[in-house]
Amino acid sequence: MTHVISSREFRAALFDFDETMIDLEPQHIAASRSLCEAMNSDYDLLPDDIRFASGRRILDEIEEMRTFFRWPQAVDELMATRQQYFRRACDESDLRFLPCVADVVRALHAHGLALAVTSSAVGAEIDAILRRLQLRDAFTLIVDGSQVKRAKPDPEAYLVTAEKLGVATRDCVVFEDSHVGVLAAKAARMTCVAVRSHAARSRQDLSAADAVLESFCEIAVE
Repeated sequence: MTHVISSREFRAALFDFDETMIDLEPQHIAASRSLCEAMNSDYDLLPDDIRFASGRRILDEIEEMRTFFRWPQAVDELMATRQQYFRRACDESDLRFLPCVADVVRALHAHGLALAVTSSAVGAEIDAILRRLQLRDAFTLIVDGSQVKRAKPDPEAYLVTAEKLGVATRDCVVFEDSHVGVLAAKAARMTCVAVRSHAARSRQDLSAADAVLESFCEIAVE
């Protein structure tokens, strides 16, 4: 079944990044595992609610790991080390967008919608990957986890994005893959299209979304 996104209905389209636009779970796991190894800790000892959480800020994950393993280093130091491992993992990978993502992004851009990435991940890494895959020019801005105080499911990130774009929340459509992301979008009073991540380590409850799709290939823009 085709889900139609009408350019007459929306002024902006907001995309979550990890597992919505691109599968980066292997790279994130590799980065967190490498950080644990550098700290002489066993990644596999972490509880499932830390290892399998979806939609949270990287900073929050590191804080949880730091608390669990009682690491003495500051969170900022651990974050910098972890991101070095993440960049290396990305550099060594053949990264590709999920099926039809680039087509939908280009179509929305061509129809005059303002596009933004609203993600809990790190903005510099998102920017680098978008440039590497030649899609950065379609996006007006990137709002990442460092620009908000409260992570999803709090709507802050989506509200900040709408404000920066100068667009009313009712005129925004959001693409998400996680339970907390869907809740954040709906709490911001935005239309939410959930696209299920088939690489997710735990099945996400996407029932609060306005539509739930299996792939961006089900989307038509007009």
